Amino acid sequence: MTAPADYHDRLNTDLLARLPLGARHVLEIGCGSGVLARAYRSGNPATDYTGVECDAAAARRAQLACTRVVLGDIETPACWQALDRLHPATGWDLFVLGDVLEHLRDPLATLSALAARASADARCVACIPNVGHVSLVYQLLQARWDYADEGLLDRTHLRFFTQPTMMALFAQAGWEVQACTARVFEPEATERALLPLLELAPRLGMAPEAMRLHLSAYQWLVEARRSQ
Repeated sequence: MTAPADYHDRLNTDLLARLPLGARHVLEIGCGSGVLARAYRSGNPATDYTGVECDAAAARRAQLACTRVVLGDIETPACWQALDRLHPATGWDLFVLGDVLEHLRDPLATLSALAARASADARCVACIPNVGHVSLVYQLLQARWDYADEGLLDRTHLRFFTQPTMMALFAQAGWEVQACTARVFEPEATERALLPLLELAPRLGMAPEAMRLHLSAYQWLVEARRSQ
């Protein structure tokens, strides 16, 4: 499958807003063409910013925005060996994974490996699609599960998460989730779509507001720190 032309050039401003300022050593997995790195370093010019990217063309462009870029697949020994040669003496202070974990064969192993290479006060910030979004609930009710070139059912996704399963993943990998925020697109249309489902909340033993939150979240923005 060929990715959309601008796939590696999109800036997730909500993710950017959650990156702590002043991190000394940042490691971004799946840095694309470096748009997030460029935006972060514009306000933190002293930051040592390492990107990992498996797309060669995007990685070449990212070299202009990052301090350095490792071309490779984060799930391969060669990539980890390259990163370990670059590993700061005190560990990385900030890990960034924007729409990455759902593409991995073993996201638990990757998050655990990052925790093992983290500084004492390290943070991990991630953006993860929500498989419980109202649009996918409707697909299932219609006996459908339609993969596409991008979106919640991007055909390159290997893993699917709801908020509780995602939080459990981070905890198991050695991260303590500090905040988990819903990223909602087209809120008016989303609200109209979920209203019929909210009527089922009492029968399912769910609080309507909790159901609204989980159905409306297109993605979850996770902010975690290394477990002490």
